[in-house]
Amino acid sequence: MTSPQTLALTPHQEQALQTLLRRYQGGGQSALLPLLHDIQAITGWVDEPTARAVAHTLGIPEIEVHNVLEFYTLFYNRPVGKHVIRVCNDLACMLAGHEAIIRALADHLGVPEQGGTSADGRFTLELHPCLGHCELAPFLMLDEEPMGPVSPDQIPDLLGGVS
Repeated sequence: MTSPQTLALTPHQEQALQTLLRRYQGGGQSALLPLLHDIQAITGWVDEPTARAVAHTLGIPEIEVHNVLEFYTLFYNRPVGKHVIRVCNDLACMLAGHEAIIRALADHLGVPEQGGTSADGRFTLELHPCLGHCELAPFLMLDEEPMGPVSPDQIPDLLGGVS
């Protein structure tokens, strides 16, 4: 199920969201993933009212929207930080010392090593089983930017340059 929280949109975000919904009107199931990606690029996550609007716009059952939001780990039905840091915790990254990266990130952000969102809402730390870049282990993604191999001493500089 989705979060009981709702989006607090700026007028610009609300206008962009309404434009998207008009563009995808009647798009059906095949438009669901692209629409959710586009919405999340504007809002950061998909709340319950927006999920209902997506279903209505596309002409699909609400449960289909919820199933996609729950299944795909890169869709969010809860607030996340302005920037999302995804750390690979698969075997190759584990062997390359990803624990030190996770510890450095958690310490720097003030979140648990299992992940979470910083108190200022700027960053969310997530652990993912595979990000597909074993040759760059230990590997992480800052938003959509791949980074690796990464060392713990690089963390302050990596995060310091992000607005």
